[in-house]
Amino acid sequence: MKLMSRSLSAATIPALALAASLAAPGQAKAQPVMAPGQWDVRLGAGMGFGPAYPGSDVTMGRPAPLVDISYRTALPLLDTVFLNNADGLGFVAYRNGGFQAGASVNYAPGRDQDDNRRLQGMGDIGSGGRASIFARQDFGNFTLGLRGSRYLGLQDGTTIDASAALRQQFTPQFMAIARIEATWGDSDYMQQWFGVSRSQSIRSGYGRYDASAGFRSAALSLTGHYAVTPRWSVMGTVGIARLFGDAADSPITESKTQPFGFAGVAYRF
Repeated sequence: MKLMSRSLSAATIPALALAASLAAPGQAKAQPVMAPGQWDVRLGAGMGFGPAYPGSDVTMGRPAPLVDISYRTALPLLDTVFLNNADGLGFVAYRNGGFQAGASVNYAPGRDQDDNRRLQGMGDIGSGGRASIFARQDFGNFTLGLRGSRYLGLQDGTTIDASAALRQQFTPQFMAIARIEATWGDSDYMQQWFGVSRSQSIRSGYGRYDASAGFRSAALSLTGHYAVTPRWSVMGTVGIARLFGDAADSPITESKTQPFGFAGVAYRF
């Protein structure tokens, strides 16, 4: 594994966005349901690290924001609107006790073939959008989540993410959260990110490789959240992701196991 820290291209952002979302204040610390008309705003920044692209053995670091903004309308089919690292801009349409379901849209960074020698001849994957529907259920300190996403614009395919998280409040100021997440991708998504088409084979020198639908990866992480004051908090995430199936066997994959992380500070308004 090579370690680098510099200004990064969009190819690095997906892993760093994952690290930032796992460390976001709203992910690391459970909050009571807001009253109708109430805002909850937390902003911050930090440094994340992750693979240069999914499958790379180069680990890169860059600054990343922390955003967690919510407003509770309590209207039918529009319970809460939000903007955060994990889900983007969206809304909770239905809430009942610990269950919530909704939809969101988010930015989906692409991949630049000039970012790594392994990608030469593969062409660029343009940036696009991600439209998602999600459902989450809290069982006290334990949360299960499911999200289905369709990629739009210059990207293609569908993914399904399943996650489980366990929170533990050790002191009034310190909380830890352990999280596991698995991602499945359809054939369009897997081929775009891990396959080698006939034209790509000619340009890159790789043999043709068809990536079929299946489980793409699993990630395990541990986040710590410490409230320095009622408004200021610091947090950090360390984790490891593992590629599976056709993603792991792709010619462009240098490392099946990839670390990621984030450290940052946030202020609650």
